[in-house]
Amino acid sequence: MKSNLVQFYRNSDLYTLYYDQVNGEFYKIPFKKKGNFTSTYLIVVALIVAGALFGNVYGNDHSLLLDFGLIIVAITIAYLMVNKLYKSYYSIEDIRPMYLDPSFFESCASEGMKQSRREVTVLMIALLLAITSFITFLFANRPKLLILGGISTACFLAFYYMKPLKRRKIIKKLRSD
Repeated sequence: MKSNLVQFYRNSDLYTLYYDQVNGEFYKIPFKKKGNFTSTYLIVVALIVAGALFGNVYGNDHSLLLDFGLIIVAITIAYLMVNKLYKSYYSIEDIRPMYLDPSFFESCASEGMKQSRREVTVLMIALLLAITSFITFLFANRPKLLILGGISTACFLAFYYMKPLKRRKIIKKLRSD
């Protein structure tokens, strides 16, 4: 996805409107077919099983260097998974410019602001949970905290890619014009 595109408004499960900061145009990008409940369920089960197996292997033989290494691995895995998910979520080949009439623009802008507020809240909670989980993992040596920190990091990155603060700034600027 181009870095100059900022998410403006997300319409449920149909499409997302992006604003191009360079050209000043709106683009409609539809979603690709998403995963189903079964794949989500299997990922959760796999994480639970991996946590239990890792807990048995991790045991009492660990060092601070190993713990920091595991945190870096968890953050790297979260980053790679979110990147892959983000790239496969949108149907980039179906991108097309879109003109927004004033009433549709205003409804998208007000809904985009609401979405932005929710996303900023989730960003802050996910960041705090990730930091807390990783720090607690260092002291308590509980592998489940490492997994929780990795999941929280993935959640943080997923919402970070939506650029909610930049969206708010753009909506305010466009409304004032």
